[in-house]
Amino acid sequence: MNRVVTSREAILSVGTEILVNLGPEGLHIRDIAKKCGVSVGSIYNYFPTKGDLILAIIESIWKEMIEDLTLSANHNFVESVDALFHHIQQESEKYPGFFHRHSANILAEDKARGRDRMDQYFFQIKELFLSIMDSDSRIREDAFSDTFTKEELWDFIMSNLLVLLSKGSPSCHLLLKVIERTLY
Repeated sequence: MNRVVTSREAILSVGTEILVNLGPEGLHIRDIAKKCGVSVGSIYNYFPTKGDLILAIIESIWKEMIEDLTLSANHNFVESVDALFHHIQQESEKYPGFFHRHSANILAEDKARGRDRMDQYFFQIKELFLSIMDSDSRIREDAFSDTFTKEELWDFIMSNLLVLLSKGSPSCHLLLKVIERTLY
């Protein structure tokens, strides 16, 4: 076997292909090493555990899905939420079953770490949407309080978007109506 070290990106690319096609249960370090033409140890140099590799793959898929999202603080909040949903939905067509598999099948011991890493990754999206909320002049001044904050609303919205995406919903129209009735 070729003992040449491969790049982290090559490992992620092969791992992504396997994860998308076979799910976490079909992802084997030996298969990735073989496809990359490297030793199993080379894979473990980058990813100490299979769980670390799966989390890195999920993170790279999310990064790819979000990286060309173009919104600004000047957009209407509800329209921006809808645009985010449809953008992720369109990008996820490259990864059939991604939302269902990544939420349902991450190795049990890695769920907490996975949630922490995704929370860190989604922080940038949250900040963007909080700024969009701040600049949307249509939002009622009394929409938020100490017991109902913008941050809590965003967390609720994002959780529901993920559920809708994992169910394969064609739209998020009901969520948009809830947001409109809550804020405007």
